[in-house]
Amino acid sequence: MKRQYLKMAAVLPLAAVLVGCGRVTIDPNDYLEVKFDGMDSVAKAAYSVDYEKMVTDNLKAFGIKSKKDDHDIERAVKKLKKYLGGELDETRNLSNGDKITFKWDDDDINKLEKKYKIKLKVSDKTIEVTDLEVPKEFDPFEYMTVEYSGIGENATMRISTNNDIPVKGLSFYADNTYGVKNGDKVTVTFGPSYYDESEIMDVCFEYGYKPTKLKKEITVEGIPTYVAKISEIEKASYDRMDKTALDRFKEQADEWDDKTLVDVELAGVDLYSDIDSYYTNNALCYIYKVTAKNPEAGKEEEKKDEEKKEEATEAENTTAAEETATKADEKKEEAAATTDEKKKDEAAETTKADDKQTTTEPKKEDKKNKDTFVYYYFTIFENVVTPDNSDSPNVRTVYPNYSSFFGLSGDAFKKGDVIFEGYETLDKLRAAIKEDYPDAKFETNIKK
Repeated sequence: MKRQYLKMAAVLPLAAVLVGCGRVTIDPNDYLEVKFDGMDSVAKAAYSVDYEKMVTDNLKAFGIKSKKDDHDIERAVKKLKKYLGGELDETRNLSNGDKITFKWDDDDINKLEKKYKIKLKVSDKTIEVTDLEVPKEFDPFEYMTVEYSGIGENATMRISTNNDIPVKGLSFYADNTYGVKNGDKVTVTFGPSYYDESEIMDVCFEYGYKPTKLKKEITVEGIPTYVAKISEIEKASYDRMDKTALDRFKEQADEWDDKTLVDVELAGVDLYSDIDSYYTNNALCYIYKVTAKNPEAGKEEEKKDEEKKEEATEAENTTAAEETATKADEKKEEAAATTDEKKKDEAAETTKADDKQTTTEPKKEDKKNKDTFVYYYFTIFENVVTPDNSDSPNVRTVYPNYSSFFGLSGDAFKKGDVIFEGYETLDKLRAAIKEDYPDAKFETNIKK
């Protein structure tokens, strides 16, 4: 640390002046030395009085023959220290331009003047503080990093010091770091708790810096909180969970052997919040509308074709038997009648066929609908928070789960002989999910 000195030069011809009766006048200020330690605004002052020099400069006045008479010099010095002293009126937190005064205590100097041939010219001395080094100001809180761990109202605050802070060896501490929540006011202090303010300032000045403040009140913010409304979910978080669920479903669909995916789209989400569980606070259920090829498509048409063939065969057998049993004339008459009736029937059938063709021909979509069907798949994310906590171990992902060992049970259904994960209707899906979160608050963004 740079030290500045202000020393009162002792010039013998001026300091010691012979007066009447052989006495020597001595100005104690000529032997006073004041030094400053520290930087501008926090410098300290210290003084010293060179009593030994005051004696050796005036040996005869103190009745001493030579500078080699150490014992006599020492005794004179002790007397001076005993009866001639003083102190500075200000010694701390000094700045350039300040003026401090050394005040002498001259109550007992008459005892010195009686013993020695001296006249002490005592007067207080005023000294101006100059040439102190000016520290650079800095805000220590610009080098502070605040992090939180935990969720909701039981978070912990951790304060760290950035490596580029210009003053080394000092840290931060807060008056409260445990059980904090968003909105709390916390006072942070620069410097360890076992340092007082002057000690902190001293360390800073050793590095040539002066902190603009040592305390700062901060508002706790950014602690993740459990989502209670769909609107609280960040878009990035919403999209990330959607991608996670959809990617997994498509990976499974790529491995299907007995079923074929036609289309899948996000229908929306259901949110179950305020769940009364130690492990689960909320559950965000992503619901997907899946279109797949119907495993039963074509079987119904094959059944109808088979029934038509059986009806035609039966009709042919009945006609042959009737022709054998009737007489030729009756057969002719019946044939004639049959011919007329047949013409009428054919005309009626032609009209009916035309009507049927007109009715069924435009409904190609009906056939398409029979070839495919729609069902609902889901993925649940538990303990969803905001801001996003994708890396939190508290977040759990729940996928459909089922068993077919003793009959099909769980999150699946059969279409023909094929098992599909999910539910045939949205109502059935919600009823199943509701069983896991019976007392939770419910919200959805799926429009009916």
